[in-house]
Amino acid sequence: MTEQLSHFLDTALAVILGVIGWMIKKLTDRLDNDEKRLTSIEVELATQRERDTAVENRMSGLETTVKEINGKLDRMMEMLMRK
Repeated sequence: MTEQLSHFLDTALAVILGVIGWMIKKLTDRLDNDEKRLTSIEVELATQRERDTAVENRMSGLETTVKEINGKLDRMMEMLMRK
């Protein structure tokens, strides 16, 4: 009887350890997948940041050009008004 109980407890312990091992494996797999997702999101954000910087630089250049053109137009208007 005690031998059967010992065998049953050994089997139960093996099953419990197997379930715990399976749960740990699932958890580590999920963490790995989340890490991969985060890495891809970080790459996308870095790319978007570079695009935003490039657009801002272009906009800044356009603003400077527009200001220069506006100044030239103002001078031309002044010259035309004098004539």
